[in-house]
This record gives sequence, structure tokens and C-alpha cells, in this order.
Amino acid sequence: MKNKILYLHTENLNFFYRLNRELNRRNIQFKILSGISKIPDLHSLLLTTIEDTHNLRVNYKKLKIMAYDKQDNFNHYIYKIIAAYRIGYKEYYSKLIFSIDPGSKKIGLVVFLDDYYFVSHTFFDKIGITNVINDYVNCFQTNHPNLLKIIFKFGSGVLPLSLDLIQEITELFPNRENLKVFLIDESKSSKIRIQGIKKKFRTKHELSALILAMRDGIEVNQLNNLVKYRQIRFQDSNNSKEQKINGDLKDSKIKLKDIIDKILNNEISLSESSEIFN
Repeated sequence: MKNKILYLHTENLNFFYRLNRELNRRNIQFKILSGISKIPDLHSLLLTTIEDTHNLRVNYKKLKIMAYDKQDNFNHYIYKIIAAYRIGYKEYYSKLIFSIDPGSKKIGLVVFLDDYYFVSHTFFDKIGITNVINDYVNCFQTNHPNLLKIIFKFGSGVLPLSLDLIQEITELFPNRENLKVFLIDESKSSKIRIQGIKKKFRTKHELSALILAMRDGIEVNQLNNLVKYRQIRFQDSNNSKEQKINGDLKDSKIKLKDIIDKILNNEISLSESSEIFN
């Protein structure tokens, strides 16, 4: 169940203020409970600490408890709350998709978790984006009984930057199974303007990264395969094809806006949106 009701109960003031600040900053709705007797046994999530759980005397059957330990990574705890709120509570998730629009000055990133929209970011350098990607992988891989499936989709608009990032990703996850990298023909996706969408993203690069995520691309198994990619890309991408793609998008902006809205509201998965988009 997505978008569960979140309850916050703790006697730890430091934890309360930190969590309250982070949830408000991300516009995540929650209810504060002042007493143990007021905690309902509903299909919802209780945010609390390990120490506070010692005072819970009720054996909850429907309520899921997300308890924070002071030894835990607090940012990872926040990521898991976002995942539970937007995608649905799971003890283990199975797949991360990173869609990246490398621009000349900014880099857009959209992350999907188990095929649903998770978060988006804008970066000004490669180091920032690789650090965040590594942090998300560590968050959902730690203590996981299985290896996460990880997919990267890179836009080809600024190809040298994409190649540098692919090189760094390869070095970050050397010889990792269940990892795939794709290069996507952007076809001027960063130039698409859709009324009402801008407010939902910090920059146009985040919107572009989301559109790239819905597109198919060429899988890059090894860096020397990029030579083949260049040949295919420039053979297939001629002016008439670009005009047709841009024309199709222009004629269906309302439909594209509806798809994006449903993705951001977690009403449809990335796979479903890709079928519609393509």
C-alpha cells in the first residue's frame, strides 16, 4: 500500500526535532502522537526510536514500526521513510534505477525504487552525483539478503560527460552482477517545455532525466562498446527523425504532462509509463 499514514511518537527530543525538520522539508505528511495509548493499530507506519519501542506494550498486527537506532545512519533512515511513504513499506527493495541528464553546467538525476518514482536531484559536478548514487545503493543494499538490481540510464546530449560518468560508475561498482548501463538518445528532451511541470522540479535537467527514464537505449557492456554506440547514434539520428520526434512531443504535451503527473504521484510505474510514452 502506497502513501501510508505516518505517525510520529518519541520521547527523544533531539530525534523528534531532526525528524520533524526533515519530513517537513520534503513535504511528507505525518501525525504526532503524544501518548502510547493513542497509537492506533491501523495499516500505517509508526516512526519512533528503539528506546521508545520498549514502552510499547500492545502487540500491533497492522501497524508497521520503523524504529531508529542512534547507531544507524540518519540519512538512510530518512530515505527508507520516503520509500515507505511514496512506494510502500517493504523490508527489502529489489531494484534501483538512476536516470541521468548530464548538462554542460548542471546534471539532473531521477531515482526510481522498485519501478516507482523515489527522488530527484540537480548537481553541479560529477563528484556530487556519484557520492549520492553510492549512498542510495548502500542504504538499500546494507543487510539485504540479495544483490540489488541496479540500472543506469545516461542521456547522450553531452557525450564526453556521460562517458566520464560511466567510467566512474564502472569503477564504483566493479564486476557487480545485476548492473546494467544504457545510453539514451536525448532528442532534445531538455528543451521540452510543459506548463505546470516546472514547479515540480528544481531544474529542467530533472524533468529531462525523468523523460530519459521512459526511453529505451543501447546497453553498454564495456567501455569499448561506446564506439559502436557512436556509430549507431549518428547513423540513426538525422534531422528528419529529430523533427518527427520533436513534433510528436509537441502534439502530445497534454498527454506527456498527464504521464509525468502520474509518475510523480506514484499512480503508475516506470514500466507502465514507458509503454505509454513509447
